[in-house]
Amino acid sequence: MDSFGELALLRRELLDPSPLRPLNRAGELAPFSIVVNLIHDNLIRQGVLLAVNDLAKRGLGTPPVPFAFLQFGSGGRSEQALISDQDNGLVYQLPDHLGEQETEKIHGYFQLLGATIVAGLEVAGYPPCQGNVTCLSPKWRGSTEHWLDQIDRWVSHPIWENARYLLLASDVRVLWGESAIFTPVHDRFRQLLAGNVFLLNRLVSNTLHYRVPLGIFGRVLPEVHGRFRGAINVKYGIYLPLVNCVRHFALAHGIFASSTLERLDLLGEKGVWSKSFCDEVAAYFRQIQGLRLIAPLHWEDGQYTSNSYIKLGELSPDTQVMVRQSMKLAIRLQKMTEKLPSVFGG
Repeated sequence: MDSFGELALLRRELLDPSPLRPLNRAGELAPFSIVVNLIHDNLIRQGVLLAVNDLAKRGLGTPPVPFAFLQFGSGGRSEQALISDQDNGLVYQLPDHLGEQETEKIHGYFQLLGATIVAGLEVAGYPPCQGNVTCLSPKWRGSTEHWLDQIDRWVSHPIWENARYLLLASDVRVLWGESAIFTPVHDRFRQLLAGNVFLLNRLVSNTLHYRVPLGIFGRVLPEVHGRFRGAINVKYGIYLPLVNCVRHFALAHGIFASSTLERLDLLGEKGVWSKSFCDEVAAYFRQIQGLRLIAPLHWEDGQYTSNSYIKLGELSPDTQVMVRQSMKLAIRLQKMTEKLPSVFGG
């Protein structure tokens, strides 16, 4: 693999949704999500390596200090759909007693590396996150000390934007490089969140605004305008409400696993929720993950926004029932999560 163009061809081949075309039942689709995320991981790792090699070929050097490539969002949770954008960062380890000139040289290298990674992954089919959460941004690229200072600032002033950043940081995963470099940041986040009811309340209030499209009589409410008329937004209407509620309960009880399914396992092990309830949520979650894989086949336009919408009429009757039941579960979890800060504080 010598170029991002070749990586793009490989991505299109490996993540071609057409083999899923005959499937319209969520249960049949769910197992493919694991494979899709393993493919994404390997493609993106290859992209980081290509960027490192590209800088070396251009005479711009090799990594001067140990570093790690970070995944946030669905990539951090290992929950990407077939079409996925970039939510990433870089962390690197500065040696002690380094002079200002040497420090600036290291920062300069990783600025170039971040730009090369983001541009290259875009060529490969991963558009940058609209919220600018990429290692091109100084906010998401820096030394371990930079990340520690940043976490401290976000926790000290948990306005809406900073609360969003903390939620992103809670889903982080080291995809490439030395994970120990980011361990102090993980530890600091745990320490700052422990027993912090005010901060937990801010994080909860930041994400309960997602509306589950289910009417009071259990009727699914599809989009009524625009090109997605008649479809439902499975990402924002079901998937993210489930993700957010499980995450909040996990954080409130000292669980810092990054994936939703891992969090559910640990919530059951710690007795926060009954094992049967955790299994129920996990079963619906897996099926919703499966549905997210076939959204591109419902539109055939290759657009990232289309990745979120599914046409109910193209699903099997039992899957339509499952969608309705998963919406009821998401609403139930949102009501439980609304009470979480007061329960946690009590």
